Amino acid sequence: MPRTVVTAFVLATVWVAWSWHFEPLVVGFGAASVALTVLMARRLGILDEEGAPVEFAGRLLLFVPWLAWQVILANIAVAKIILSPKIPIDPHLIRLPANQRTVLGRTIHANTITLTPGTISLDLRDGVILVHALDKAFADEDSTGVNDRMICWLEGSAAKKDSSR
Repeated sequence: MPRTVVTAFVLATVWVAWSWHFEPLVVGFGAASVALTVLMARRLGILDEEGAPVEFAGRLLLFVPWLAWQVILANIAVAKIILSPKIPIDPHLIRLPANQRTVLGRTIHANTITLTPGTISLDLRDGVILVHALDKAFADEDSTGVNDRMICWLEGSAAKKDSSR
């Protein structure tokens, strides 16, 4: 039941933030849409730990600003590469460990890499993410393991030490 309430609250909050209309008819349609969506999600059985991870909610408030800052920094770095004809592009393929304990955690890790300009997750298999990096600096940044540790923290698990580094 807590997942249902949290999901309804999140959906309603997002709906209000995106529509910002408060006429009775529009609010009624919004409430009906949220209720129908939550009802269908419950009926389909997707309001589980993976579909509605309420355990992440508190940590997510700190994780999202951190991720936004990483995206800003990466945007600046990519802009420098694009705008300066003297900086050569030196693409790299790297394999990074995904030490998260859940499939959702590993998926968030891979998506975080892809959201950050200059890198893209190509494959996620057997706890390893194959990443294409625009430049060696991006590859080196991803290899530090900061993303891995942040996602482990987000899901409430401790990152395993990778002996290959």
